[in-house]
Amino acid sequence: MSMTLSLVAAAWDSIRAAAEQGRNADALRQTRQLLALPDLPTSVATQAHRLAGEFSLEAEHFAAARRHLRAAAALSPGCAYTAHLLGLAFERDPQGCDRRAALAFRRACKLDASNCLYRASYGRAAVRCGKVKLGRRELVSAAKAAPSDTAVLRVVVEGLLEAGAVRTADVVLNRAQFLLPNNRVLTVLRERVRFAEARENQRDQGRTARRRQDAEHAMDGGRAVLPFIRLVTSDAASTRGEVLVRRDVVSFPRPRFPKFRAQGRR
Repeated sequence: MSMTLSLVAAAWDSIRAAAEQGRNADALRQTRQLLALPDLPTSVATQAHRLAGEFSLEAEHFAAARRHLRAAAALSPGCAYTAHLLGLAFERDPQGCDRRAALAFRRACKLDASNCLYRASYGRAAVRCGKVKLGRRELVSAAKAAPSDTAVLRVVVEGLLEAGAVRTADVVLNRAQFLLPNNRVLTVLRERVRFAEARENQRDQGRTARRRQDAEHAMDGGRAVLPFIRLVTSDAASTRGEVLVRRDVVSFPRPRFPKFRAQGRR
C-alpha cells in the first residue's frame, strides 16, 4: 500500500470516529486536511467534498457547503444525493436563491426519480418560486408514493401550506395518521394545519363581512343613512302626494341642573 493510500485510510478512520462522536467541527477540519493531500484519488475526493458539504451545511456555512458540493458534482455528475444537498444549501441560506434550489432539486429528481424526498423538495421549491400548480402536483404525488414517510410528509405539508392548499394538506395528514397513529411528527404537523385552517376561516369571515357591507352600501345608493333620522308622513299629506320629513331642532349643551343663587344674609 502506498503512502497516500495509508494516509487516506487513516484519515477516513479519524473522520468517521469524529462524526460518530458528534464532533462535526473536528470531522470537517480533518476532511479539509484530507482534501489538501496531493494525488488524491477521484473517488476519495468526491466523497470528501460531499462530506465536507454536509458538515458545512449542518454548521450553516452555506457558501462553503455550496463550494464543496459543486466540486463533488463536478467530479461525479450523476450523483442525485449531491444535487439534493446543493439544493438544501441554497434553500436554507437566508441569502440563498429559491430558483437555484429548485433547479438542483429538479436535477436530483431526474437522476433518481424513485426518491420521494427529492420530489417533495422540488415541489416545495417550485411553490416558493411561484409555480404553485406544478408544486402542488409534485407534492401530492410524493405524498401518494410515500404515505407513511414522515420526512417526506413534513416537506409535503409545509409546501402545501405555503401554496395555500390547506384542505389538501388535511387530506394528506388524515391518510398518514391512519397508517401511523400517535406519531409525534404527524401530531405537530396536524397542529400547524389546524392553525392554518383557523387563519383561513378568519380571512373568509372578514371577506364575507366586507362583501356584505359593500352590498348594503350599494343598495343605499352610496349614501350614508343615519339610523336616528326617520321619515314622518301624515294622512293629509299622503292624499296630496306630499311627504313630510321630520327635522329635529338642534339642541345646544345646557347644564342639567339650574344654578343656585347664593342668598347673602342680611
